[in-house]
Amino acid sequence: FLSVNGPFPCKPTSTINPADFTSRLLRESSPLVPGLGVAVNLLNVERFPGLNSQGLSISRIDFQPNGLNPPHVHPRASEIIYVIAGEVEVGLIDTSGKFFNATLFPGDLFVFPRGLIHYQSSVPSCTSLSLSALNSQNPGLSLVASALFGSTPGIPDSILAKTFSITPTQVEDIKKAFGGH
Repeated sequence: FLSVNGPFPCKPTSTINPADFTSRLLRESSPLVPGLGVAVNLLNVERFPGLNSQGLSISRIDFQPNGLNPPHVHPRASEIIYVIAGEVEVGLIDTSGKFFNATLFPGDLFVFPRGLIHYQSSVPSCTSLSLSALNSQNPGLSLVASALFGSTPGIPDSILAKTFSITPTQVEDIKKAFGGH
């Protein structure tokens, strides 16, 4: 087998069939993330092998009222979000620290450049549904707060305390919320 873009082998041409190019996995929402009111159903090469070598992923994002897809980064992809229903607040921070945000309505798009911290949130008054396309078959995901306060082994408390101008006790409290040590 020929390997493309990591450990994902290409199928021999003789075994390819129409089912390889079809997915019904976005018909339904994923389970809600506890406490966040959001469900992200990502189809990448691991869940939809037809994406292999195409440089694409797609996700369905279901929001409860006031749901949050928390600040995160895709290290290997830019992302474009398309709102299908409801209202979605979006924001990103560029590399100079400038914050950009917008309220999106059905039919609106917003682009998150590769590697920039960004988030999406629904407004308190309604549920929302959006689709996001990413230009990588394996875009990666790093949740900012979880990465900083839930890593194993953990970043030293003194580093986080100094970074955020908080006490080591406050760092420990935050780490507990993210399962960190």
